[in-house]
Amino acid sequence: MCKSQHDSSSSNKSSAEPFLGRRRWSLVLLHNATRHPATEKLRGYDFNPNKSSTWSYLGLYKLGLIEESLLGYSGNAEFGYDNVTLGWYGEGVEKQVVQGFATKDFYLGSLGISPYAVNITTINDPHPSLLGALKDNGQVPSISWAYTAGAFYQVPPAFGSLTLGGFDTTRFKPNNVSFPFGADPMRELLVGIQSITFDMTASSLLSTGIYAFIDSLVPHIWLPLQVCEAFEQAFNLTWNNSSELYIVTEDMHNRLVQQNANITLKLGPDPAGGNFVDIVMPYGSFDLTASAPYVTNSTRYFPLKRAQNATQYTLGRAFLQQAYVIADYGRSNFSVSQALFPSTSSSQNSAPNLVPISAPSTDVVSTNPASLNPGMTSTDLSPDAIGGLTAGIVALILLVIIAVVLTVRSRRRQQAVRAAAAKAELAAAALKEDEADAGFRKAELDTVEAARHELATADTALGGESELEVPDNCHEMSAQANESLYELATDDVQAPELESTPVRTTHPHFSWQPDMPAPSS
Repeated sequence: MCKSQHDSSSSNKSSAEPFLGRRRWSLVLLHNATRHPATEKLRGYDFNPNKSSTWSYLGLYKLGLIEESLLGYSGNAEFGYDNVTLGWYGEGVEKQVVQGFATKDFYLGSLGISPYAVNITTINDPHPSLLGALKDNGQVPSISWAYTAGAFYQVPPAFGSLTLGGFDTTRFKPNNVSFPFGADPMRELLVGIQSITFDMTASSLLSTGIYAFIDSLVPHIWLPLQVCEAFEQAFNLTWNNSSELYIVTEDMHNRLVQQNANITLKLGPDPAGGNFVDIVMPYGSFDLTASAPYVTNSTRYFPLKRAQNATQYTLGRAFLQQAYVIADYGRSNFSVSQALFPSTSSSQNSAPNLVPISAPSTDVVSTNPASLNPGMTSTDLSPDAIGGLTAGIVALILLVIIAVVLTVRSRRRQQAVRAAAAKAELAAAALKEDEADAGFRKAELDTVEAARHELATADTALGGESELEVPDNCHEMSAQANESLYELATDDVQAPELESTPVRTTHPHFSWQPDMPAPSS
């Protein structure tokens, strides 16, 4: 885990503010001293690639300013490889992509702390980020960080704090609000501003909640025009069209210092309802001074900008003076807490209390500050983690029960269908055999009738009683009668075969009676 404190106003080495908010910004952005040497000391000393023995030049490219371009920022930079070390004798990483910018839009350099690799000329040649390289080298436990910009107006000044792979419990006030990463990968640190209140007035300066993007690459706070107009009335601000800054007069400044006025931003995952956290910003965090090259003479200004649409709503470094942000890329969530400023004097103990954030594949430590307590270590499960595991187990049990019920119902339906099909088949077979039996019986009766008709035909052929009186004829009639009876007897021989049909009527389809209950499905 890496810990860094920084004061950009007094560093004698090239300084860089950590750049938060966008997943694709993984580069070290430093001002190139060869382009504007006159402002080198004002910028906290610059980066001079000509004096670096490990610098490897790649080329001149445009800065990847996607969200910032919506605010009017632009510029080019000389890209190259160089070794990067955190702090005076901190952790070092070789062959990092470093940009030496040559634009007036950025006064200070920036340290990209996104864990994702960066592509410069082709998507098939990714370059590891600083945080990603530290994680791969085992120098930090996870791809996470915690940051506050510090409050230089404090007495004594409070330095900024950056922790890679964990957070410092001495630098924030815990709360129970967790923010999911934004759906847009370029705007991951997206928060809902539910209200903005000024303790000197009763009404809110924000009538309707909005979403805003936390971006440390810009110094100002960008809010809707109607909100800026409310600030103008509350703080007696004057908009300067040439510098595009809100100017604060000395009289108003002295009055606000005496009043010790505070601005409170109510933040939540959504712009209305749900959990929220209050970030209180005293007037001192807005009391800034502009100098060259922005204005000719030193001028007090209020770090507020007029946003033209929702894509410009931004909370910049002025906000991060009073806010402490913890981001966990492994779990895609972050938290925003009220920043604390432990004493930096040597007479008091101001040692940081660092807590590592483990990777999701190992022990779970929530970045939710509410889970912190004196007895908690980096291997404890947070309440959120326990609740998540419990909910997962309950959901799994419910899924198993539902699957069993559906399976039983499906089997019962199949059994019912098979039983109904068998029943229909048996009924059809019985009906067919009944029809066959009836056909055979009818044929037998017809044959008998035919025999009778045949006898009658024989009597008619004899010609009546006169022929019967002739003895010879009687002999012939007797012979014909015997012949007819023989034919009938021949038919009678077939009777046993026909009688076998009733035997077959003991077919299994009569094994249950129609008036009995049907077989259960």
